[in-house]
Amino acid sequence: MKPIFFTILGVGLLLLVVYDVYATILHARARSGPIGERLNRGLWRLARALAFKLSRARRHKVLNVVGPLLLPSLIVVYILTLLLGFALIYYPRMPSHFVVLQTAVAHPWIEAFYFSGITLTTLGYGDIAPLTLVMRMVALVEAASGLALISLSITYLITVYSALEHKRAVALSFYHQAEEGANVAGFIAHHFVGGKFYGLEAVLRQAARDIQALLESHVEHPVIHYFHPLEVYKSLPRVMFLELETCAVIRSCLDRDEYRELCDHPEVRTLEASAFHVLHDLVESLDLERRARRRVETHFEEARRWEQRFQQTMQRLSESGIKTSPDRDTAWEHYRRRREDWEAQLHRFSHYLGYDWDEITGDRDLLYAADEAMEEPRAEEATRRRGDTETR
Repeated sequence: MKPIFFTILGVGLLLLVVYDVYATILHARARSGPIGERLNRGLWRLARALAFKLSRARRHKVLNVVGPLLLPSLIVVYILTLLLGFALIYYPRMPSHFVVLQTAVAHPWIEAFYFSGITLTTLGYGDIAPLTLVMRMVALVEAASGLALISLSITYLITVYSALEHKRAVALSFYHQAEEGANVAGFIAHHFVGGKFYGLEAVLRQAARDIQALLESHVEHPVIHYFHPLEVYKSLPRVMFLELETCAVIRSCLDRDEYRELCDHPEVRTLEASAFHVLHDLVESLDLERRARRRVETHFEEARRWEQRFQQTMQRLSESGIKTSPDRDTAWEHYRRRREDWEAQLHRFSHYLGYDWDEITGDRDLLYAADEAMEEPRAEEATRRRGDTETR
């Protein structure tokens, strides 16, 4: 009874690792396997609980460490689980089914773990060797498992970091065009020269492709969610905000008679639909819909914040020589409805990833979202000044 129990338990652990490697590394389905998913979410929630008790700058530093630690941690868990699984198979057959040199004699548990370790890592010192054909086959399978796991782990690391590099490149392209911040009016004005728009449709077309590619990266490798860049402008929530806000401004704030081709351009509609679809899928994959957003402002305060952003955008567009909608009330209503469509989901997504809403959007102060290198004392001073202004 004892050999059967330990063998079943060991085989169960091995099958768990095999399934987790398949679900995490080989199969793209927006979620890792049971081991990877629990490890990723558990460590992330623990880090967030600690980080949100700190200042903004320190919070980002703490969360920035989590992603790079998750990958080696998962590999270590895989190795330890495999080692334990095979050791459970060897244990009830140790030492009767093995040749154990006198210098290696110890408790059967120690011998089983030791032999499992040197076999998995293909060291094979020879002081313990399988005697029966069955144990030889099991040892052969374990050695092959170790080699396969190492190869898959290296491939997985390379793929994840390639996806992260592409993600940073996409974010940087928006960062420089949006005046190194979250200034959507500046982003649109960047492509307005001599009374005409140049290249904006091509930029929006590429943005739609990039956001779909980023979604696929997150679907194939969910661990990417937990790589938290220190620079907010490199984050996915900032990229998504710029895309959705850009579409909202183009379709609501510009003079439709003057820029009808741009306002009705298929690339604008495609980007808006793509960004909204990606946001919905990301929120759903992280189970954020079940998390009720804790409101920190009333509906009136929210509408006032949106209207302030709307007025700032209209003013900046006019200053750049871009004709805005002559019917301000209608333009505001269209803008408000579009913000309502996606802000709650994006707010939830941003907060889960460890970002403050103001630093993602700059709704209350564009300089706050633009000054990514702001030192902690200056950040606290900026926050205090905004509070004083709102009080007055």
